[in-house]
Amino acid sequence: MKKRPRPLRPGDVVAVVAPSSPVVRGRLKRGLRSLERMGLRVLEAPHLYDRWGFLAGADKDRAAALQEMFLQKEVKGIFCARGGYGAGRLLPYLDLDLIRQYPKVFLGSSDVTALHLALTQHAGIITFHGPMVEPGFSQRVRPLTLRSFQTLLVNRGSFEGTISGRFLSRRTMIVGELTGGNLSLVTFSLGTPFAIETKGRVLFLEEVNEEPYRIDRMLTQLRLALPGKRTASRELSSDRWWPAGPARTGRVSRSRMSSLDSPRRSTSRALQPFRADMAARM
Repeated sequence: MKKRPRPLRPGDVVAVVAPSSPVVRGRLKRGLRSLERMGLRVLEAPHLYDRWGFLAGADKDRAAALQEMFLQKEVKGIFCARGGYGAGRLLPYLDLDLIRQYPKVFLGSSDVTALHLALTQHAGIITFHGPMVEPGFSQRVRPLTLRSFQTLLVNRGSFEGTISGRFLSRRTMIVGELTGGNLSLVTFSLGTPFAIETKGRVLFLEEVNEEPYRIDRMLTQLRLALPGKRTASRELSSDRWWPAGPARTGRVSRSRMSSLDSPRRSTSRALQPFRADMAARM
């Protein structure tokens, strides 16, 4: 049984960590002010502004800062500053058995997928795939994103809404554990102790700025690495496809994803209803 972190409340302390690429100080500061306007108190984690080449500091420093935020009693949530690259390099330095004892709201996406998989599968903590502080909260937050953030993380309610795009499943109700994240990072996990576990789960994948042949390569690797592991459903989404556009990429994703052992194999462009709750991403 995975542990549910308690929801955030006005006045709670949330720590901001940089597990991946270096932050842009000005944009990050705007994001921090947005969190404060939501009624949260912000703690800047150690090494938040470090830079070590293309990383936000040395691996051990970033891992130590993340683990320290889990252990600090006053910290009720941990938000990642940004993605980029480098979160997977922290995994050998994290004591996941120790972190398991301190479940907290953990929020991030993109490169942070590596940490989501480790925390959910090896520390048994429910985590949240969502906006990060520098790119997400430093600018005007989309109303749908803001409502889901406040409902799931602050009010601990169930969130219902609609999202548009190309879907690979029929309109139907699917209930199950949610796993996945960034396609590149999910593929990166294969063959490691932190490989994604998909059997019986709802698999979601997101990717940006990738050529169709790269999408095909990663989906093919998933197909070959996960034979016979039936998923409850699978979704593939993207904010931007460069430069081929959604039509070509859609053909690629359909041909690869439809071969996964899943009960739903049609596509739809209509608005799709969805529902999420605290136990959604496990």
